[in-house]
This record gives sequence, structure tokens and C-alpha cells, in this order.
Amino acid sequence: MSLRLLIIACITLFAASANAQRPKLDLKAYGGYHTHIYVYKDGMGTRDVLHGWQAGFGLRVSRRKLMAEVGFLWIRNNILLALPDSVVTALEVDKFKINSFEVPIKVGFVPVKEAFFKWYVYTGLGFRFNTKTRVDIQDETIKFKPKEVGLNWFNIDYILGTQFDIGVLNLEVLYNLGVNNSSRDGFRTNSHEIHFNIGFWF
Repeated sequence: MSLRLLIIACITLFAASANAQRPKLDLKAYGGYHTHIYVYKDGMGTRDVLHGWQAGFGLRVSRRKLMAEVGFLWIRNNILLALPDSVVTALEVDKFKINSFEVPIKVGFVPVKEAFFKWYVYTGLGFRFNTKTRVDIQDETIKFKPKEVGLNWFNIDYILGTQFDIGVLNLEVLYNLGVNNSSRDGFRTNSHEIHFNIGFWF
């Protein structure tokens, strides 16, 4: 009888250990605010500092001290651009609203992993698709494709960031550096973003 109990105990411990080693999958809904800095390599050191917001959801897989996360984000931000020649207006430059869809892919390490508090550091790549731009002139809203106002429709960002889980609450700060040129113009336009996000895990 004691041998049977020992075998049952060993099987139970093995099952619990195996279950503990399984990757953990979490779903996150989140949103936040960002600052977007465009630096124009035009020989004059021109830059624009603009602001926007983002919202979306993500999936995170963690196992022991490792993590991987993919997100799906809808982004609204701004940029100062020259209006196309087809637009009849006295304005030469105006603030455009840009709608984008981004898929950030992150991999990282978990320095602190407690029951109620976890700290993650990570790096990765963000794949951004600029879908449309719009500008408000007086009482009229005019929409353009990105290429019509000198923007690339696709951008790749290098990501470096950190996030904290406090219970089901998630706080995140990350930096995005544009890898390719943000502009279709002759000179290079570098992109820098700082994101602040608040989310909840399900």
C-alpha cells in the first residue's frame, strides 16, 4: 500500500512540475500616448516634435525567465507636410493626421517574476503600415494616400522597452527607432518615438 501511495505521489509531483514548465499565454488590451520626433537630414537640423495616441491588443508567451509578445496596434499621430500641388490653398505646410496599423514583435527577459509583480525587458521590431493621411482646411477634410504627401506606406522600427505587471495591470514604456526612411523625399527623415502604455491582462 505504501508503494502504491509513493507511486501516486511521484506521478502527482511530476504532473505538477510539467504543468509549471508549460509556456504561459496571456492576452492584453492596452492603449496610451506617444511623442513622435521627426529629424530631417536637410543640412539645417530641422525637427518636428508631435504627439499622438495608440490602442490595440497583444499576446504574450512566457516560460521561466523568457518572454515573447506580438501586438496589433491602431495608431493616430501627426506630421507637418507640404500640401500637394493639386490642393488649392494659401497654406504651404500643414499638420496632417496619420492613421497607421502596426505589428510589434518583442522578445525579452524577465528579471523579476513574483506572484503579484513581474518586470520585463525586451527588444524587437515593429512593422508599421501607414494607411491614410488627412488634413483639415477650414471646414473641409481632405484625405490622401501616404505617397501623395511624400510618406512611405511601410516602415520598420527597432524597439527597446520595458514593462511591469502589477496584478492584472500592465505598465509599459518603449522607444521606437525608425530603421528605414520615413519620407519619400530626397533627404533622409529619421523617426523616434517614445510610447507610454497602460493595459490589462486577461
